[in-house]
Amino acid sequence: MPAIHTADDLIAHDGPVSVGQRMLWLIEHYRGGHGRLNYPLLLRIRGELDPGALQSAVDQLVVRHEGLRTTFVRRRGLLTAQVHHPSPVPIRLVRPASPSPDVLWQSIHEEIHTSIDPKSAPLRVTLWSPAATDHIACINAHHLVTDAWSCRVLVDELAALLGGERNLPRPGWQYRHFVHWQRRKTTLARQELDREYWQRQLAGARGPALPWRAGAEPSSRPVNKTREVDVGTATWDRVRELARSEQTTPFAVLLSIYYAALYRESGDADLAVASPFANRTRPEVMGTVGFFANLLVLRCRIPREGTFLSLLRQARTTTAEALAHQGFTHFVPPAADGTGAGNVQDIIFQMLPGLPPPLTAGSLRIEVLPPVVASRFDLEMSVISRPGGLRVLFQYAPHRIEDPLADRLASSTSEMLRRLATDPQFRL
Repeated sequence: MPAIHTADDLIAHDGPVSVGQRMLWLIEHYRGGHGRLNYPLLLRIRGELDPGALQSAVDQLVVRHEGLRTTFVRRRGLLTAQVHHPSPVPIRLVRPASPSPDVLWQSIHEEIHTSIDPKSAPLRVTLWSPAATDHIACINAHHLVTDAWSCRVLVDELAALLGGERNLPRPGWQYRHFVHWQRRKTTLARQELDREYWQRQLAGARGPALPWRAGAEPSSRPVNKTREVDVGTATWDRVRELARSEQTTPFAVLLSIYYAALYRESGDADLAVASPFANRTRPEVMGTVGFFANLLVLRCRIPREGTFLSLLRQARTTTAEALAHQGFTHFVPPAADGTGAGNVQDIIFQMLPGLPPPLTAGSLRIEVLPPVVASRFDLEMSVISRPGGLRVLFQYAPHRIEDPLADRLASSTSEMLRRLATDPQFRL
């Protein structure tokens, strides 16, 4: 198992990128403005925080994780990762000009929505101190070098370092070790098999023909609106019970609800949505900071039977096949055919864990805050665990989707979840 902090780990070097990074680079090209591909980690730190201690902790994170000091360049048509020597990342200290919370959050939002250039530096760190014992830190990295799992790694390590820990366990692999492993395991025959699968799966695929707002442009600070559905314990238990009886997962059940809601609104029997997967199948990468997530397109046809249960069985198969062929980049560029259909990879479904509980670091208390990030997608259904049930969020870009459509999607989802308890064979 590769170790870190050896002479080899701390020197600068260039190398290949992962399958997922190639896909994300394409997304950066098509929709990289307004901070859409920033991946900010926002922390509220209560207590007497020494900025020098925070600087030292950030510096140690940069040493520990090569991804935080990696930039990207194209060479002879190939995307290349450039790992740099560890060096301090200056922490920008901001003291709000006014005690007003609105002024503070306006400054935070400006930082979150200011794009990070992965060609020059992947990481920015900002600290706001509205009071002597109240601080907000933003560890803002480009998505090419981080993901949701990585943020949890950073939170845990930052809390340990601020609490005085000096013997953190080493990450099993640096990100480049994962890239080399991915390239070794992906034979030419396997690449061809995956390529052929995605060519068949995505031939003619498009986003659902929802009543999109035509010709509207995003604002200079595009932020998604949200509609929320609360799922109580009884309904959540029924979702899990149905998943077990059908030998599948709650993911497939809730994805099928999304398909059904989109079908009701669009009339399209051929539906494609995209979903991010953690893609950490090796134990060596559980403590590694980097972009491992895959964005897989899940295409499903409404069965002739027209029942929810038949749709669930097809979604189960679709998800399993996509996971089996996730080693090939399959980004679909935005359509320009004037049909009004959404882009395949702008319709998102994902299941997320809830925010972690507050951590202690010596005399400090650290709480992870949900940042208001710039709009990445036109429409996203996110399922988030909470005590006693789930929160289902429909996040949508207001320049593409009007409020009544979002209201109907949320209402339809709520109604179908209730029906699962008594009749999973209900007609779509």
